[in-house]
Amino acid sequence: MVDYAKLAEKAKALQDAARGPNGRLDAQEQDPTAFFDKVKSHLVAEMYKANTELSKRGLSTLDRSFSPSFSGRFCFTFGVSLLCGVELDTKLGQRCIKAIISGPPNAREIGRRVYLFNRAAQQPQSFVEDDSNGVVVRGLGPEEIAVDIISCVLSGEFS
Repeated sequence: MVDYAKLAEKAKALQDAARGPNGRLDAQEQDPTAFFDKVKSHLVAEMYKANTELSKRGLSTLDRSFSPSFSGRFCFTFGVSLLCGVELDTKLGQRCIKAIISGPPNAREIGRRVYLFNRAAQQPQSFVEDDSNGVVVRGLGPEEIAVDIISCVLSGEFS
């Protein structure tokens, strides 16, 4: 027979150990959905900033694409030929955000970046080329991820 009272006390001790001295989760651990929502809001802000400059020069702008979007996914286009899908991936305990840009011909994948998060706060920023994942990026916050995605799409240097 299982003693759930003892298990509950053990679970409470584990949760308390994961919390910092002020009662919040450690800085290295964040709720993946909340983290992704922050990235999405920063993406919208960066799109607005970029569109202001693109419009001044008479260029195509970045627009939100609602077609393949769902919870945990944000899509936007650049002009009429490029689509960027930004997706939360929490499979296998590896929390990351994947950004994939597709374009002509035939909407094929042009580039991909994987942004790892929920790492130690002291971990330095790094950009590592990976054959299966494209560029793997570590050590960026939500705003930095959004800036990197928008700047890579505009500069064409996504991979």
